[in-house]
Amino acid sequence: MRKIYAVGETVFDIIFKNAKPVDAKPGGALLNTAVSLGRLGADVWLIGDIADDVVGEITLDFLRKNKVKTDYIYHYGDAKSRLALAFLNDENNAKYSFYKIRTTSAAKLIFPVPSENDIVLFGSYYGMKHEIREDLVAFLKDARKVGAIIVYDPNFRAAHRDILDDVMPLIRENMELSHIIKGSDEDFLYIFGKDNAPGTYQVVREITNAALIYTANRHGVWLNTKNYSEHYDALAIDPVSTIGAGDTFMAGVGYALVKNKLFFDDADKISKEYWDKIVKTSIEFSGHVCMHYDNYVSPELAEKYSLLQ
Repeated sequence: MRKIYAVGETVFDIIFKNAKPVDAKPGGALLNTAVSLGRLGADVWLIGDIADDVVGEITLDFLRKNKVKTDYIYHYGDAKSRLALAFLNDENNAKYSFYKIRTTSAAKLIFPVPSENDIVLFGSYYGMKHEIREDLVAFLKDARKVGAIIVYDPNFRAAHRDILDDVMPLIRENMELSHIIKGSDEDFLYIFGKDNAPGTYQVVREITNAALIYTANRHGVWLNTKNYSEHYDALAIDPVSTIGAGDTFMAGVGYALVKNKLFFDDADKISKEYWDKIVKTSIEFSGHVCMHYDNYVSPELAEKYSLLQ
């Protein structure tokens, strides 16, 4: 089976509703993606770092139980884990407060040697982190050179707006290195000041020939490539929590690439039939995760769609 590498931070999420904690679990955008893919039977590794404290032990145990390989997770000996406090509003959308990992060690990641047809999923804060930048870009360039597929989700939140000028060159380079860019309306409003898919794609196309998947919550999803412009309806649901929706959408992209045996070096070469499979699968997974407090597809859905069948 093709290898999938998810590059992203490990965080411990504490979820609040009406100012009271209602759940807590390992999180982080690409960790959530990796756990969904592990449950779905994908051959998936998480590339990240972690503190060797109790929360770190809980997180590693959780990853392994969900079939996510941890060979490329760097450990900080004397450190405290990252935390994310998520506060759900009346519509069950979340606002976040983030607490960085506490360590005196320099930030470090361990990268594998990529191979042809591997799939690399990356983004979020790691996509903008100066300390690991040189190694991350080298890995992405190597992956692209050997024929891996690269998918980027900027996952750019309101808390990041004060660093936008500093990280914009990094975001642009990430887009240049990617075949598919997946992001939310909120991401692109903060990054480009655009509040619609056509305007966002116009800016993206000036940077790269990558395809754009633009998600807009209940308003659905827009796909833009050189050859196609398509809108897909969102599922009609009453969400319990939208935490993890974008991350599970990202898992749907990785899953569909493996399931449908998609191999390419140019997003413009994918037919509309295959794009439909990618986007519709991702919408289903994303809608499903909104119906509970978990940040990943449920074991029941994973069994139904398992790549191991």
